[in-house]
Formats: sequence, structure tokens, C-alpha cells
Amino acid sequence: MIQISETVKEVKPSATLSLSAKAMKMKAEGKDVVSLAAGEPDFPTPINIKNAAFNAIRTDKTKYTPASGIFPLRQAIKEKLKRDNGLNYSETEIVVTLGAKQALFNALMATVNPGDEVIIPAPCWVSYVSQVKLARAIPIILPTCEKDDFQLDVKRLERVITKNT
Repeated sequence: MIQISETVKEVKPSATLSLSAKAMKMKAEGKDVVSLAAGEPDFPTPINIKNAAFNAIRTDKTKYTPASGIFPLRQAIKEKLKRDNGLNYSETEIVVTLGAKQALFNALMATVNPGDEVIIPAPCWVSYVSQVKLARAIPIILPTCEKDDFQLDVKRLERVITKNT
């Protein structure tokens, strides 16, 4: 029998998947539902992206890519960051991920040690706490307030920083 690690046993089921399933069920019942659960765009994929995907298939660009992303994409990101944000990075400093959740998880796994504390401003995405726990670190929730436009309060932030943060 396959054994599940104690770390994974502590991870709660995805609230996102549960809410998405509920929204799909309600839609199937004919109810008018706007689901904000999975963060899916509410517009169709732009035609230029569809065409690029079709072209990639037609030209046999269907093989595994480097884990950090294909070089032309990292080069395009580098140029965009310089042009639009004034940031200078090399292609070797850029990693393409499937989304922000994967990027955050990769960053946590690369930088956090067991017992480290990770400050998470709240409200936050439902998976942040689980990701920190999977890295065997300790999530420290720092609530923000609507009256402050959910911006971090520097004094409150400084109070939760410890030698383990």
C-alpha cells in the first residue's frame, strides 16, 4: 500500500476545487452563476494566442521544454520587463511557470527551511497557508483592513518579524 506523508496529510482539501465544482453543478442546473473560485478569465482566449497554439501544433512544437521555459519566451519576458517596468534581468534569471501558485511554491521550496516563518498578508489565496506548510515552514497570518485598502501596515508587519522570519 502506498503511504502518504505526514506533511501531505496535514494539507486540507482545496476550497477552490470544491467551490468550482459547486458552481459547475449550479450552472448545469440552469442557474446564472458567476464563479470567482478558480480565477478563470471571463473572456475567450484571444485569437492571436489561439493562432500561436495552432501554429505550434502544425510545426511539431509539441515536445517537452526546459523546466525554466523556452529561451525565446524568457527573452520576450526579459524585453517586456525592461521596456514596461525598467527592470534588467538576464534570461537565466527568468523562470516560466504555469501560474502564480506554482511560482510561489517553487520560491518557497527554494528559499524556506523547516521552522522558518512566512508572513502571509490576509485576505489571501486559499492555498498560500498549505504551500507554506508543505515547505515545513510556519505560516504567520497578518490581517489587513478594508479601511486601509488592504495595504500592509508597516508597524504591524514589523511586530510579527522574528529571527525566524
